[in-house]
Amino acid sequence: MANDMKGLVETGVRTMAGLVGTAAGTAVGVAAGVVSALTGKSGARDASSVDPAAQELYWREHFAAEPYYDASYSFEDWLPAWRTGWEGRAKYAGRRFEDVERELQADFHWNRGKRSLLLWSQARDAVRAAFERKV
Repeated sequence: MANDMKGLVETGVRTMAGLVGTAAGTAVGVAAGVVSALTGKSGARDASSVDPAAQELYWREHFAAEPYYDASYSFEDWLPAWRTGWEGRAKYAGRRFEDVERELQADFHWNRGKRSLLLWSQARDAVRAAFERKV
């Protein structure tokens, strides 16, 4: 019976430690989120740190001046290419376009879906422009 009681106490202590750890981790995560929201800066550079609305607004305002732009396609046709580039910039941070082009091509086909009429050969320069754009 003493062993059973000891086991119950140890289990309870481990459970409490786990709950305290979870609460502490949550508090740290919330604090980091608040700091990120207030400063506009994030410690991590991943796809979730990219502001898609800001990126889309930039391209909506500048797309017609791009050297590869072909007016026979709509903004919505080009958008999956730019999305692939800006997401790829974060996803493949620190790597060159040439080193991740194959991955970006696959990402473009995923983003493109049935929404865009562009093929990779037409979208490649737009993907590269968004990938290499300094933000």
